[in-house]
Amino acid sequence: MKLRLHISRNDDLKDYSRGQYFRFAVIDLDKSKQYPANFVCMLPKKPTNNDAPHNIFSKIYRQDSIKVAKQLLTKALGSADDLETKKAITDRLKLLEPKSPILVKCCRCGKSFTPLGMRYRRQKVCSECKQKMYSGQ
Repeated sequence: MKLRLHISRNDDLKDYSRGQYFRFAVIDLDKSKQYPANFVCMLPKKPTNNDAPHNIFSKIYRQDSIKVAKQLLTKALGSADDLETKKAITDRLKLLEPKSPILVKCCRCGKSFTPLGMRYRRQKVCSECKQKMYSGQ
């Protein structure tokens, strides 16, 4: 299978707030040379790597879906000539990169830790210092 990305740009859509929208279609050049005939599926913004895929791209490529998506986007980045298209491709590549965990320094000991998810307040004290504070009472 010779896979490539077909990037179509839709301008001035009334239902889209930014006014332009890029669609990334995965095509197979072995099937046909023309676009509608060689369509495989649409490239999602975030393909899943787990057991329950939520889109067709992840169902087709399963565990290799993120790797295939990165390969397709890097090929398309090299062949793209428009600046807005390149920006859309790099934005998609950034979405595929794993997010690094947020680290916060403890206000008591200065050690870095990952804070617990709180709704309205940031966690400032690590769990060891919190245990020391409450065990001393």
